[in-house]
Amino acid sequence: MVRLNRTIRKLRWCGFLLALCSVIILTTFKINYLQSLGWCLSVMSCAIWIYDSYRSKSMPRLYMETMYLIFGIWGIINWL
Repeated sequence: MVRLNRTIRKLRWCGFLLALCSVIILTTFKINYLQSLGWCLSVMSCAIWIYDSYRSKSMPRLYMETMYLIFGIWGIINWL
């Protein structure tokens, strides 16, 4: 059980760092492929948070992250 908690904690930090990188890219660069990369990092971060909220049975957060994931995919398609 302790090992699982460490893994989940590391996964949360990974999701946070991906979200931070995506925000930096999305607010700094105006080049199309970098914008797509920012949205792609955002989608990966959302997927991590969706998994985490599913495991912790937090349905409002799960729905919020799923909505953001859908908009992130739309952002990738929009910038390609």
